Amino acid sequence: MKCNRARIQSWCIFLSGALSFLGIPMPSSHALSVPVRLVSTAKQPLARMLQEQDWGAAQAYVDQQGIKIIPEIRSIISDPELDPSTQLTAYGYLRPFHTLESTVLLAYGPIMEGRSNTVLGLLEDPRPEVYPILKARLDFPLSYPKNDLLLIMAQMPVPVGQRIADIRPYLGTKYIDTRYGAVFGLALLDFPGSNERFAYELGTKLPAAKAKFLSTFHQYSAWCIPKFMSVLIPVLNDSMPLKDIVVSHYREEGRNSYLVSQELHHVRAWDYALNILVNTLKIDVPFKVEDDVTYSKAQRDLVKQKLRDLGYTVTDEPYPVTDAQ
Repeated sequence: MKCNRARIQSWCIFLSGALSFLGIPMPSSHALSVPVRLVSTAKQPLARMLQEQDWGAAQAYVDQQGIKIIPEIRSIISDPELDPSTQLTAYGYLRPFHTLESTVLLAYGPIMEGRSNTVLGLLEDPRPEVYPILKARLDFPLSYPKNDLLLIMAQMPVPVGQRIADIRPYLGTKYIDTRYGAVFGLALLDFPGSNERFAYELGTKLPAAKAKFLSTFHQYSAWCIPKFMSVLIPVLNDSMPLKDIVVSHYREEGRNSYLVSQELHHVRAWDYALNILVNTLKIDVPFKVEDDVTYSKAQRDLVKQKLRDLGYTVTDEPYPVTDAQ
């Protein structure tokens, strides 16, 4: 995971606005842009444990403190003198505390870094107050894919029409990650034509684009829901190899799981699809479902028959291959 001090300081500038909203004093933006020595923060118990990488002690300390730990976490993530890895790790400890302050801090946090605790923390405690924060970050002048922001915005409790209006323009972005975030977000909101757009993206002839689209299913458990499964079924017949995939997908308990081992450098599209379908629909199969295996035709046929038994329409044809937009 790539990060740098400049990006951390950008998050700190965001935080100053968030904490002003909560009525909590913060240093000025000028102070945030210039590293200063905040000795008291570095000496706080949690900061010390994180810097020493004493993860067990850190977790025990957070558990003991409970909601009282939030001010200490706030001081860590707003201190530009601390190293970025310490600050990034501190965000993860906010997830269990479903308060307005913790949710706002998460909304200003490192969403784009694929931090599962940050993402899940927002999805577990969705609040309308954070929607304007997320929307503002779409226009923040950093060149990075913003699919995470769009995926979270789609699930915030604000009017559906507002969410559609804010997400729809990103269907045409040059960043494929961002574009796919918009596709999924609009599909979740039942925007007209969503299924057709799914079929188009799943039928691309570009392996990297197909892998990116399928990995979105893996990365967000929020998308692994039955309403998307009928669109995914034809991929069971798609033999396209997806090479050099390294996917970190989020488990419900917040644990990351990585797809590719050192020995395996590609899977096939049907392997992705089978894993998602079996896990999401809780299909009982007599073989082990794993992220790094290639399933036989007999195994795929068994899954297809079980899908038919569940009432899904299943053919032996994949999506027609199309050019990626």
